[in-house]
Amino acid sequence: MVESRVEIDPESTSRTIEAHPTIGIALGAGGAKGIAHISMLEALDELEIRPHRIAGSSIGAVIGAMYASGLSAEAIKAKIKELVVTKGRAIRDAFSQRKILKWIEIIEPGFRNSGLIRSESIMASLCEDRSCSDFEELQIPLAVIATDFGGGEQVVFDSGPLQPAVQASMALPGLFAPVTVNGRVLIDGGCVNPVPYDLLLDSCDIVIAVDINSGSSVEEGTVPGYFNNMFGSIQIMQQSIIARQILIRPPDIYIKLDLRGIRTLHFFKTEEIYEQAQPAKEELKKKLQARLA
Repeated sequence: MVESRVEIDPESTSRTIEAHPTIGIALGAGGAKGIAHISMLEALDELEIRPHRIAGSSIGAVIGAMYASGLSAEAIKAKIKELVVTKGRAIRDAFSQRKILKWIEIIEPGFRNSGLIRSESIMASLCEDRSCSDFEELQIPLAVIATDFGGGEQVVFDSGPLQPAVQASMALPGLFAPVTVNGRVLIDGGCVNPVPYDLLLDSCDIVIAVDINSGSSVEEGTVPGYFNNMFGSIQIMQQSIIARQILIRPPDIYIKLDLRGIRTLHFFKTEEIYEQAQPAKEELKKKLQARLA
């Protein structure tokens, strides 16, 4: 697997906004809130816009890989629905399904009130019926971000085997075990670059950054439990990183979703997430249409 930054070809990335602008979209980290990325991709599909490059971190890497493989936003929705254990489904019924039994791992004591999902299951489902074992087989160039645990530095995957890169990008501390690739111990990409739009700035005319890391999952004044404390602390750290990035060099279009009451493992709240993401979806469509006009 090649671990490098996205290679930029000066001849193919000249600024041609008036003619045929190249569009890049960065999908950020945020656990179950990442389901909202599908709504942002729906906006592109509805405008009949195909991005030229995608960059993703953590859950953004998973959704980005699925989209880059050629799946539409609607098709990704269908796959997510198949893979998620919903709150209303009896546990015994859920685990009677071979796919869920194979891939779902119990990671939260209160799992009966949460949806559980693993990056491996998504990637396995994705690769069942598509040729996407390597970055080179994707229909849209993709960059996936992970964090080198030993050096604390960003690792960018854009070639070689796809699944290990995505699993490393989603290795959220406290939730998934680190992933070792070429001797390097890697963890969640959101630890160093939650919304990696910076990888697209020099190769795309219009860069869209989708930040899903907003809104509290607990009421103000409420003392968070173990998981909310751990994941909430990570989100605060990520918000600080993003704020600094934007001050240094902002994207052309910045979409910050306001997702309330959604915790890291709330994958069973897909419909609620889609509903809350609707205003941001319309905002993206308007801003992108204005840019293209």
